[in-house]
Amino acid sequence: MTTDGEPTSPERPQPRRLTNRVFSGMFWTFSGTGIRVVVYMLVLMALGRLITPAEFGLMGAAGVVIAFSQIVSQAGVGPALIQRKELEPVHVRVAFTISTALGLLLGLGVWFGAGTIATFYRIPAVEPVLRGVAILFPMEGVNMVSKSLLARELRFRGLVALEVGSYTVGYACVGVAMAWLGYGVWALVGATLGEATLRTAMMYTAARHPLRPSFNARATREVLSFGFGHSLAQLGHFFSQEGDNFVVGRWLGPAALGIYGRAYSFMVMPATAFGRIVNRVLFPVMAHIQDERERLAGAYERASAVVALVSLPVASFLLVLAPEFIPVILGPGWSDVVLPFQLFTFSLLFRMSSKISDTVTKAVGVVYARALRQGVFAVLVVLGALIGQRWGVGGVAVAVSIAMGINFMSMANLSRKVTGLSWSRFGRAHVPGALLAGLIGFASAAVVHGCRAAHLGNALTLLVAILGAAVVTVIAVTLQGGLFLGPHGTWAFRRGVQYLRQGYSRFRTPQVAKVDSLHP
Repeated sequence: MTTDGEPTSPERPQPRRLTNRVFSGMFWTFSGTGIRVVVYMLVLMALGRLITPAEFGLMGAAGVVIAFSQIVSQAGVGPALIQRKELEPVHVRVAFTISTALGLLLGLGVWFGAGTIATFYRIPAVEPVLRGVAILFPMEGVNMVSKSLLARELRFRGLVALEVGSYTVGYACVGVAMAWLGYGVWALVGATLGEATLRTAMMYTAARHPLRPSFNARATREVLSFGFGHSLAQLGHFFSQEGDNFVVGRWLGPAALGIYGRAYSFMVMPATAFGRIVNRVLFPVMAHIQDERERLAGAYERASAVVALVSLPVASFLLVLAPEFIPVILGPGWSDVVLPFQLFTFSLLFRMSSKISDTVTKAVGVVYARALRQGVFAVLVVLGALIGQRWGVGGVAVAVSIAMGINFMSMANLSRKVTGLSWSRFGRAHVPGALLAGLIGFASAAVVHGCRAAHLGNALTLLVAILGAAVVTVIAVTLQGGLFLGPHGTWAFRRGVQYLRQGYSRFRTPQVAKVDSLHP
């Protein structure tokens, strides 16, 4: 019984085959993320032709305030619900009380402080936009508990479906329609509000919880002891993500922010997509085994190797194809995005690998050490952006990429300490990805050179390069899989194929084959 006289909630699920749950979660989250990325690209292709860079910059400026306020309003209570070994109903009620109250306060603060924020930004036009998005904060406060309960219970399929559905309706329907009708920046505001409203309603329907507030002192301390440290880390993460946007917006103007924001968003899109998968699946799973250090070390090493296999080849491909990729996606009026985008490709590994390190440290509860490193990272980003803005958006991109590299090493060192993984094992995990990236980059450069000489055009050049990179990858993996995949990549590939076969067998018969353990 809880101190409120309510029965305790069931223990968090203990799946008999943890690897099956991991791959199931990875499959559904990856599938949903893939669909969301496709929708995002299609929406961006439409909005890039209907909305100006300056209007994107206005929403980007408002986005800095949105991101900061969401961190404060959530107070880390969502991850605290996931990380706790024993969760009682009173913890859920306390988390809902905290997140909803802070959401209301932040919403009111943004509404009444919009003028002051716009003056500080030196962008008067952002004031009505801020008031338009103020309602987001109380909605996010309500949504946080349902979203966290779905993740804790490893209900990834439903979580992904709800997020993809709300995003598609909000942006592909509401946003594009409003942009077509000439609403400009308000199309982006309408898309954001439409997505948030639908997501909040659907998630509460999928994971109902008590709406009665609770101020239980014990439960509040237990939730906030983790949540406060997590929020500190999130604040550092916020300033590291948004500090450069603030510098560009304030010193270089909204048009430059629109250019920089598109380059940055394309760079972080695969990292954000991967981070969503990692945080959604690996965080609750690693929280299950947080006391088993060797399993965590093996999982961290394997995840780092897979990240390198994904990020390094993608980065080398995009570095070569940026002059074709940007015009195809955004249109011919966005050529200034190419240079900062190319500069950002060098930091894709840093961004994606830091997601793994962040998940490991959060799962074992070292949130204050994590917060300290995020704070240092934020300082490096802001200082670097202030220095780099002298050379325009390209200078900011270089400075921020250097800061990402330093943070990558710092977080990797912290993760090694909590898992016991050696530097040599960590370094070897990245070798196959680097070799595959070199091969794909060289092959892509050769193909693109021929396509440009033949004047095939941006879209056809991009298509031919994608096909060429795919063929080279298949040949390399088939002939020298051990060299270009390594043991961890080979394991992940085989387990993925095995899981797909299990899904087919489950459809045909009720029997499910057993798979290997998550750790080596």
